[in-house]
Amino acid sequence: MNILVFDTSTDLLAVGVKKSGDHMITKVESGFRHSETLLPSIESCLSEASVNLRDIDLIACARGPGSFTGLRIGISTAKGLSLALGLPWVGVPTLDCMAFGWEKPGQSVVPVLDARKNRVYSALYRGGQRMGDYLDVSQATLLAALDGEDEVSFVGPDADLFSDYALERPGFRVEEDDPEKRLLGLATLAEIQFREKGAAGEMEGPLYLREPEIG
Repeated sequence: MNILVFDTSTDLLAVGVKKSGDHMITKVESGFRHSETLLPSIESCLSEASVNLRDIDLIACARGPGSFTGLRIGISTAKGLSLALGLPWVGVPTLDCMAFGWEKPGQSVVPVLDARKNRVYSALYRGGQRMGDYLDVSQATLLAALDGEDEVSFVGPDADLFSDYALERPGFRVEEDDPEKRLLGLATLAEIQFREKGAAGEMEGPLYLREPEIG
């Protein structure tokens, strides 16, 4: 299955094409210019992968939480391409993609996304499975919830918010962000979701953990 994936949930635009098998072509752009750079980045990835949109079997995007504007751009693009090309699309929770591939025996994985206003979006994963709800909490509240954990890896673009804490707490570490691993997670989880649940419906929208801000 050839899968076109993109993540517009942060200030880092990440686009990828996963061809049948495990080969993945990726492109990463920094800065909140997703409305300008998403389609050109898609074209660039398709060209490098030597495929065109008609060769794609599934479109997938990160559906949140994250930047309200970024998520709207990503999902509207996925829906537009799906409608124009008659292709199925799915939206995968951003935190699931961030946690993908970091699991190790006896270790918990905690993706971190800056939610502004001194809060973070996060969740707790063990053995590749999410434990509990997606969270919109203060850093202090998240650390309190992790107090009983022995080994924790903070991952994602804003994991470094916990760098000082990890230096002082044995067994806690901050992993270097890896957008390509995140895209591979998006592609892998999208294929699983599509096979188990089918394509997203017309009313599928962003996954918000708080009310969207105006604008």
